[in-house]
Amino acid sequence: MQLLLQYHHISKGIKFNPNICPLSLFKKHLSELNHLGFSDLTHNFEKEFGKTSEISRVLITFDDGYKSIVKNAYPLMEQYGYKGIVFIVTGFLGKESLWEVPFLTPLPHLDEDDIKLLHTMGWIIGSHSHMHRDLTGLTDRQLREEIGTSQKILEDIIGNKITYFSYPYGKYNQRVVSILKELGFIFAFKSSEFPKKYTSQINMLQIPRRTVYIIDITLKYKIDPFYTRFETMKEVVSNKMAFLSPIYAKLLEAHKGNPCDNNRTDHLGKS
Repeated sequence: MQLLLQYHHISKGIKFNPNICPLSLFKKHLSELNHLGFSDLTHNFEKEFGKTSEISRVLITFDDGYKSIVKNAYPLMEQYGYKGIVFIVTGFLGKESLWEVPFLTPLPHLDEDDIKLLHTMGWIIGSHSHMHRDLTGLTDRQLREEIGTSQKILEDIIGNKITYFSYPYGKYNQRVVSILKELGFIFAFKSSEFPKKYTSQINMLQIPRRTVYIIDITLKYKIDPFYTRFETMKEVVSNKMAFLSPIYAKLLEAHKGNPCDNNRTDHLGKS
Protein backbone atom coordinates (compact mmCIF):
# COMPACT_ATOMS: atom_id res chain seq x y z
CA MET A 1 0.00 0.00 0.00
CA GLN A 2 1.12 3.55 -0.75
CA LEU A 3 -0.30 6.36 1.37
CA LEU A 4 0.18 10.01 0.38
CA LEU A 5 -0.64 12.51 3.13
CA GLN A 6 -1.08 16.28 2.91
CA TYR A 7 -0.42 18.43 5.99
CA HIS A 8 0.01 22.18 6.40
CA HIS A 9 0.93 23.73 9.77
CA ILE A 10 2.11 21.61 12.74
CA SER A 11 1.31 23.69 15.82
CA LYS A 12 2.45 23.49 19.44
CA GLY A 13 -0.22 25.97 20.50
CA ILE A 14 -3.81 26.74 19.59
CA LYS A 15 -4.25 28.69 16.36
CA PHE A 16 -7.55 29.79 14.83
CA ASN A 17 -6.82 28.19 11.49
CA PRO A 18 -8.29 24.97 10.04
CA ASN A 19 -4.97 24.08 8.41
CA ILE A 20 -3.25 23.29 11.70
CA CYS A 21 -2.48 19.88 13.07
CA PRO A 22 -1.51 19.95 16.77
CA LEU A 23 1.96 18.58 17.42
CA SER A 24 0.58 15.99 19.85
CA LEU A 25 -1.80 14.72 17.17
CA PHE A 26 0.95 14.69 14.54
CA LYS A 27 3.07 12.59 16.89
CA LYS A 28 0.16 10.18 17.26
CA HIS A 29 -0.11 9.93 13.47
CA LEU A 30 3.61 9.14 13.12
CA SER A 31 3.33 6.55 15.88
CA GLU A 32 0.40 4.93 14.05
CA LEU A 33 2.32 4.80 10.79
CA ASN A 34 5.34 3.33 12.54
CA HIS A 35 3.22 0.73 14.38
CA LEU A 36 1.54 -0.31 11.12
CA GLY A 37 4.92 -0.78 9.44
CA PHE A 38 4.84 2.13 6.99
CA SER A 39 8.29 2.92 5.65
CA ASP A 40 9.29 6.22 4.06
CA LEU A 41 8.61 6.66 0.33
CA THR A 42 10.40 10.00 -0.10
CA HIS A 43 13.75 8.84 -1.49
CA ASN A 44 12.22 6.10 -3.65
CA PHE A 45 9.22 8.08 -4.86
CA GLU A 46 10.35 8.56 -8.45
CA LYS A 47 11.11 4.86 -8.89
CA GLU A 48 8.48 3.22 -6.69
CA PHE A 49 5.34 5.37 -6.87
CA GLY A 50 2.46 3.47 -8.44
CA LYS A 51 4.19 0.10 -8.37
CA THR A 52 2.60 -2.90 -6.69
CA SER A 53 4.42 -3.91 -3.53
CA GLU A 54 3.76 -5.82 -0.32
CA ILE A 55 5.57 -3.07 1.57
CA SER A 56 3.45 -0.28 3.09
CA ARG A 57 4.98 3.10 2.31
CA VAL A 58 4.01 6.65 3.17
CA LEU A 59 4.83 9.99 1.58
CA ILE A 60 4.31 12.90 3.99
CA THR A 61 3.85 16.26 2.26
CA PHE A 62 3.44 19.79 3.61
CA ASP A 63 1.85 22.61 1.64
CA ASP A 64 2.63 26.34 2.09
CA GLY A 65 6.06 25.94 3.74
CA TYR A 66 5.29 27.11 7.25
CA LYS A 67 8.02 27.68 9.85
CA SER A 68 6.48 24.98 12.01
CA ILE A 69 7.72 22.34 9.57
CA VAL A 70 11.36 22.86 10.56
CA LYS A 71 10.58 23.71 14.21
CA ASN A 72 8.02 21.02 15.01
CA ALA A 73 7.53 18.43 12.27
CA TYR A 74 11.12 17.83 11.15
CA PRO A 75 12.61 16.86 14.58
CA LEU A 76 9.75 14.47 15.29
CA MET A 77 9.89 12.87 11.86
CA GLU A 78 13.63 12.31 12.30
CA GLN A 79 12.85 10.28 15.43
CA TYR A 80 10.50 8.02 13.47
CA GLY A 81 12.73 7.76 10.39
CA TYR A 82 10.56 9.73 7.99
CA LYS A 83 11.52 12.44 5.51
CA GLY A 84 9.03 14.61 3.65
CA ILE A 85 8.23 16.99 0.83
CA VAL A 86 7.65 20.66 1.60
CA PHE A 87 6.00 22.88 -1.00
CA ILE A 88 7.16 26.50 -0.64
CA VAL A 89 5.33 29.76 -1.37
CA THR A 90 8.43 31.75 -2.26
CA GLY A 91 6.89 35.22 -2.05
CA PHE A 92 6.49 34.75 1.71
CA LEU A 93 9.93 33.47 2.69
CA GLY A 94 10.55 34.52 6.30
CA LYS A 95 7.20 36.33 6.42
CA GLU A 96 3.61 35.63 7.44
CA SER A 97 0.88 34.40 5.12
CA LEU A 98 -1.45 37.09 3.79
CA TRP A 99 -3.79 35.06 1.59
CA GLU A 100 -5.91 33.71 4.47
CA VAL A 101 -9.35 35.17 5.12
CA PRO A 102 -9.16 37.93 7.78
CA PHE A 103 -10.36 35.98 10.82
CA LEU A 104 -7.71 33.26 10.51
CA THR A 105 -4.40 33.45 12.37
CA PRO A 106 -1.49 34.46 10.05
CA LEU A 107 1.27 31.85 10.13
CA PRO A 108 5.06 32.42 9.70
CA HIS A 109 6.90 30.82 6.80
CA LEU A 110 10.26 29.13 6.38
CA ASP A 111 13.25 31.24 5.41
CA GLU A 112 16.14 30.33 3.09
CA ASP A 113 18.26 28.76 5.85
CA ASP A 114 15.34 26.54 6.87
CA ILE A 115 14.92 25.34 3.31
CA LYS A 116 18.64 24.60 2.96
CA LEU A 117 18.54 22.59 6.21
CA LEU A 118 15.60 20.44 5.11
CA HIS A 119 17.19 19.87 1.70
CA THR A 120 20.49 18.86 3.32
CA MET A 121 18.66 16.42 5.58
CA GLY A 122 17.10 14.60 2.64
CA TRP A 123 13.77 16.33 2.24
CA ILE A 124 12.36 17.12 -1.21
CA ILE A 125 11.81 20.80 -1.88
CA GLY A 126 8.92 21.69 -4.17
CA SER A 127 7.14 24.79 -5.40
CA HIS A 128 3.70 25.95 -4.26
CA SER A 129 3.85 29.00 -6.57
CA HIS A 130 5.23 32.45 -5.75
CA MET A 131 2.27 34.30 -4.24
CA HIS A 132 -0.23 31.48 -3.59
CA ARG A 133 -2.65 32.75 -6.21
CA ASP A 134 -5.54 30.88 -7.81
CA LEU A 135 -3.71 29.68 -10.91
CA THR A 136 -6.88 28.99 -12.88
CA GLY A 137 -7.61 32.72 -13.10
CA LEU A 138 -4.21 33.74 -14.51
CA THR A 139 -3.14 34.30 -18.10
CA ASP A 140 -0.41 32.15 -19.62
CA ARG A 141 2.10 34.96 -19.11
CA GLN A 142 1.06 35.36 -15.48
CA LEU A 143 1.29 31.60 -14.97
CA ARG A 144 4.85 31.50 -16.28
CA GLU A 145 5.76 34.33 -13.94
CA GLU A 146 3.95 32.92 -10.90
CA ILE A 147 5.32 29.40 -11.29
CA GLY A 148 8.64 30.17 -12.96
CA THR A 149 9.65 32.80 -10.39
CA SER A 150 9.07 30.33 -7.56
CA GLN A 151 10.98 27.62 -9.37
CA LYS A 152 14.00 29.87 -9.97
CA ILE A 153 14.11 31.15 -6.38
CA LEU A 154 14.10 27.63 -4.98
CA GLU A 155 16.70 26.41 -7.46
CA ASP A 156 18.95 29.30 -6.44
CA ILE A 157 18.52 28.37 -2.77
CA ILE A 158 19.20 24.62 -2.95
CA GLY A 159 21.25 24.43 -6.15
CA ASN A 160 19.10 21.68 -7.65
CA LYS A 161 16.39 21.52 -10.30
CA ILE A 162 12.87 21.91 -8.88
CA THR A 163 10.53 19.36 -10.47
CA TYR A 164 7.84 18.94 -7.76
CA PHE A 165 4.80 21.20 -7.53
CA SER A 166 1.62 21.49 -5.45
CA TYR A 167 -1.42 23.42 -6.71
CA PRO A 168 -2.47 26.36 -4.47
CA TYR A 169 -5.97 25.66 -3.10
CA GLY A 170 -5.81 22.39 -5.05
CA LYS A 171 -7.06 24.30 -8.13
CA TYR A 172 -5.72 23.73 -11.64
CA ASN A 173 -6.81 23.31 -15.25
CA GLN A 174 -5.22 22.07 -18.45
CA ARG A 175 -3.46 25.39 -19.12
CA VAL A 176 -1.79 25.21 -15.71
CA VAL A 177 -0.70 21.62 -16.36
CA SER A 178 0.71 22.62 -19.76
CA ILE A 179 2.78 25.43 -18.25
CA LEU A 180 4.16 23.05 -15.62
CA LYS A 181 5.27 20.68 -18.39
CA GLU A 182 6.83 23.57 -20.29
CA LEU A 183 8.83 24.59 -17.19
CA GLY A 184 10.11 21.07 -16.61
CA PHE A 185 8.01 19.92 -13.67
CA ILE A 186 7.63 16.14 -13.45
CA PHE A 187 5.32 15.69 -10.44
CA ALA A 188 2.39 17.85 -9.33
CA PHE A 189 0.13 17.16 -6.36
CA LYS A 190 -3.46 18.10 -5.71
CA SER A 191 -5.80 17.53 -2.79
CA SER A 192 -8.41 14.82 -2.42
CA GLU A 193 -10.56 13.25 -5.08
CA PHE A 194 -12.84 10.25 -5.14
CA PRO A 195 -11.11 6.88 -4.73
CA LYS A 196 -8.49 5.99 -7.31
CA LYS A 197 -5.85 3.32 -6.93
CA TYR A 198 -2.29 4.56 -7.35
CA THR A 199 -0.88 2.91 -10.46
CA SER A 200 1.93 3.58 -12.89
CA GLN A 201 -0.72 4.93 -15.30
CA ILE A 202 -1.80 7.77 -13.02
CA ASN A 203 -1.16 11.29 -14.36
CA MET A 204 2.00 12.38 -12.57
CA LEU A 205 0.92 16.03 -12.79
CA GLN A 206 -2.39 15.30 -11.05
CA ILE A 207 -1.44 13.16 -8.06
CA PRO A 208 -4.11 13.08 -5.32
CA ARG A 209 -3.34 12.95 -1.59
CA ARG A 210 -5.23 12.28 1.64
CA THR A 211 -5.58 15.64 3.38
CA VAL A 212 -5.13 15.65 7.16
CA TYR A 213 -7.00 18.14 9.36
CA ILE A 214 -7.26 18.86 13.07
CA ILE A 215 -10.38 16.66 13.25
CA ASP A 216 -8.45 13.58 12.11
CA ILE A 217 -7.69 12.07 15.51
CA THR A 218 -6.52 8.88 13.80
CA LEU A 219 -5.16 7.91 10.40
CA LYS A 220 -6.92 4.57 10.29
CA TYR A 221 -9.78 6.10 8.29
CA LYS A 222 -7.27 7.30 5.70
CA ILE A 223 -5.80 3.82 5.44
CA ASP A 224 -8.78 1.44 5.67
CA PRO A 225 -10.43 1.13 2.21
CA PHE A 226 -13.83 0.68 3.90
CA TYR A 227 -13.81 4.37 4.89
CA THR A 228 -12.22 5.73 1.73
CA ARG A 229 -15.35 7.18 0.09
CA PHE A 230 -16.53 8.83 3.32
CA GLU A 231 -13.07 10.27 3.99
CA THR A 232 -12.78 11.58 0.45
CA MET A 233 -16.16 13.33 0.68
CA LYS A 234 -15.09 14.91 3.99
CA GLU A 235 -11.81 16.10 2.51
CA VAL A 236 -13.43 17.46 -0.67
CA VAL A 237 -15.93 19.49 1.39
CA SER A 238 -13.16 20.79 3.65
CA ASN A 239 -11.03 21.73 0.66
CA LYS A 240 -13.94 23.63 -0.92
CA MET A 241 -14.02 25.81 2.20
CA ALA A 242 -10.45 26.87 1.38
CA PHE A 243 -11.80 28.54 -1.77
CA LEU A 244 -12.94 31.41 0.47
CA SER A 245 -9.31 32.50 0.67
CA PRO A 246 -8.74 33.17 -3.07
CA ILE A 247 -12.10 34.99 -3.20
CA TYR A 248 -10.95 37.20 -0.32
CA ALA A 249 -7.57 37.74 -1.99
CA LYS A 250 -9.23 38.86 -5.23
CA LEU A 251 -11.44 41.30 -3.36
CA LEU A 252 -8.45 42.67 -1.47
CA GLU A 253 -6.41 43.00 -4.66
CA ALA A 254 -9.26 44.81 -6.42
CA HIS A 255 -9.56 47.23 -3.50
CA LYS A 256 -5.92 47.84 -2.57
CA GLY A 257 -3.82 45.99 -5.11
CA ASN A 258 -1.98 42.78 -4.28
CA PRO A 259 -0.56 43.33 -0.75
CA CYS A 260 2.65 41.57 -1.68
CA ASP A 261 3.33 42.90 -5.16
CA ASN A 262 6.60 44.39 -3.91
CA ASN A 263 7.82 40.89 -3.08
CA ARG A 264 7.18 39.57 -6.55
CA THR A 265 10.70 40.24 -7.84
CA ASP A 266 12.63 40.07 -4.55
CA HIS A 267 14.86 37.25 -5.77
CA LEU A 268 14.88 37.77 -9.52
CA GLY A 269 18.39 37.93 -10.84
CA LYS A 270 19.82 36.30 -7.72
CA SER A 271 22.46 33.69 -8.48
